[in-house]
Parts: sequence; structure tokens; C-alpha cells
Amino acid sequence: MMKKGKILKRWSLILTIVMFISGCSSAPQTGQPGGPAPAVVDIWHSLQGAEFNTLEKQVQSIEKTHPEVIVKLNYVPEQNFAASAYQAEAGGEGPEMFIASRETIHQLYGQGALAPAAYIDEASFPAALAAFRFSKTEYALPWLTDIPLLYFRTDTATVPADLSELFSANGVSLVSPDTASLSAWWNGQGGRLMNGGKPSLNDAANLAFLQQLLTWRNSALFRIDPSALTAFANGQTPYLIAGASSAKYLTQLNVPWGSIPLSDLLGGQGQSLIGRTLGIANSAIKTTPGTTAAIQTVEKALLTPEVEGAMVEAGQLLPANKSYYERPEAQKGVFPQASIALSKAWVLEGNTYEWKLIPLQDAAWSDVLSGGTAPEEALNNAQEQAGKVLSVKGQS
Repeated sequence: MMKKGKILKRWSLILTIVMFISGCSSAPQTGQPGGPAPAVVDIWHSLQGAEFNTLEKQVQSIEKTHPEVIVKLNYVPEQNFAASAYQAEAGGEGPEMFIASRETIHQLYGQGALAPAAYIDEASFPAALAAFRFSKTEYALPWLTDIPLLYFRTDTATVPADLSELFSANGVSLVSPDTASLSAWWNGQGGRLMNGGKPSLNDAANLAFLQQLLTWRNSALFRIDPSALTAFANGQTPYLIAGASSAKYLTQLNVPWGSIPLSDLLGGQGQSLIGRTLGIANSAIKTTPGTTAAIQTVEKALLTPEVEGAMVEAGQLLPANKSYYERPEAQKGVFPQASIALSKAWVLEGNTYEWKLIPLQDAAWSDVLSGGTAPEEALNNAQEQAGKVLSVKGQS
């Protein structure tokens, strides 16, 4: 028995030595001393202040979790973003990734600066993702977004049942009477920009809606006020149309407020246009077989509810990822109503004609509501301009 015990001990010692040698001889992992160098992912962005500081902290956390990547952040002013990207990529330079507004990403796509998104995100709200889809391919991933809501002061107002009730009482205030703010009421009553593949800015439903806005405006029930948010906070107006992002400001001021989707006043009809949206995209020239894995890692990490939640705390925009709204902290405040509005938002793909026609409608509305032009004349002018815009783009 003693002899057998010595043999077992000897074999145990041999196995231990073999395992030790095997462990010492295994190749170091990426990011570890002696291992392959981490992949460097350069990100251009336009974030400042608390939002940049938070992004920087989140990037540091990503690097700790994923030592195989090093992330560099470079600030580029939004007004220079597209031009700087064009110049850099013309020389074979530039970043691996961009964090930019929807408008900037549309410009980058038009310049051929973007590759299809390296990561596939299936948790985005449909309207937010569609805004970055060109010819059925996603060229960016929505990160943070906004959506208009109807706010009401809970100390002086109640939830109106419909538009008639809202405008038979005190009416509503807003900063800008544009399609982004009013699309749910406009398209919920038949408004449209295209009909049968052709521009239809002077459609009868569009005219009726604009005439109604003018009537409300002349009756002081539809108040266009650059200080509308402040007026609402001070109790000078009981109803306000503003982005869901405004809720943070109102809460900080201890304003008693509630909110509902704008479509609720039309029995659920109508779809709001998403507001300011930041997306994450990857470069056409820097997305290669050798960099794709690293880019995917960073894109996926930035789109987690934890990172989006941190960005919400730092700024005003809301997550564009549906999974965030399942978290406990998103079951209160503005998030439940924003989630409903975002789920029903107007789905417009990135290269649809409507994006080019919306500014023309906005200009027509502004001309009428400022008192300078009759509704029919303004829409006919917009219709004429639409033909020219789409013709120049080769889309008429």
C-alpha cells in the first residue's frame, strides 16, 4: 500500500509540473504583456462638457472589459464634421468610427464616407434605425434620440381628451411650428408629402391643416414662443409641445408636469417624427477585415443600456434602444410616454424623398404663421420648389 501511495504522489507531481510548463508556454492574450498589440479604434464626435466626460469614462470602462481594443476620442465641431471627414478620407486617413447627428450622418453617407454598420442592433426603435437605413442597409446605429410630447401642468391643467378640448380651453405653446413638432397631428389627419411617388405639398389635407393652425394662431390658442419652455415652467401656459428631452429641465426646476404622446389627442392616429438623434457609424476606408471585430466590439459596448443610461444622466437625449426602457429606472418620469411615442414614430428611411421635402413644408408653415403669406400660396410655392429640389437630385 505504501508503494502504491508513493507512485500516486509521483504521478501527481509530474502532472503538476506538466500543467505548469503548459501554462507558461501558452501565448499571451491580446492586450497583455508579450501578446499581440490591441486594435486602436479612433472615434470622431462632437460631444462637449458633461456628455464628453461621461463618454470618456464609458470608453475607459470598455477598454478594461475589452483589453483587445484601445479607443481614442477626437472632438470635431459639428459644423465641420462632414468637410473634415471628406478631407481626411480623401487622403486615406480619418477615424474608424463616427458619433454624429442624423443630419451629419446623412451627409457622410452622401460623401461615400460610411461602410454598412459593423454591428447589427436589433433592439433599436424602428423609426430611429430607419433614419440611418439607405437602400435597405443600415449605415449607422441610433444611440440617443428625442421625440415630441404634449406636456401639461398637473397643478393647473388636466389631460385633454382630444384636439377640440385642448383648443377650446387654453390652447398650447411651442417654440417652433415645424413638422418635427407637429407631425403626429398633421399626418394623423391625412397630411402627406408624397402621393403616388410625386411631391404633394399642396395636398388638400395639408392645406386644411395649415388653415387650422392659422385659425388657432389668430385666436391666440396656438402660441409660438421662443421662451415657451420657460413660460410653462413659470406657470404662464398650462400646455406645451416639446421634446421628451425637456423633462429633465422641468424636473430639476420642480415643475409639476405630466406628458402624453401627441397622437393620444387623435385617438392614437398620427406618427411623430423623431427629434435630434445621434448615431454611431463606421468609416468606409477604415472598416477592413482586420478592424471589423474591434469596431463591432466598441459599437456593441456603446449601445448597451448601461452606457446609454449614463449618457442620459449626463445630457438630455433619451436612449434609442428599446431594452433601456425595460429597466427599473425607466418605469417613471418621461420614459414610459417617450417609449410609447418612439414605438409609434414615423418610419422614414434615410434616402426617402420626405427628408428633402420636410424643410420646404417647414418654410411654408413659417411664412403663413408669421403673417406674410396665405396658406394656399405658401403650399403652392413649396410644391414648385419640391419639383426643383428633386429634379436637381435626379429624383423627379
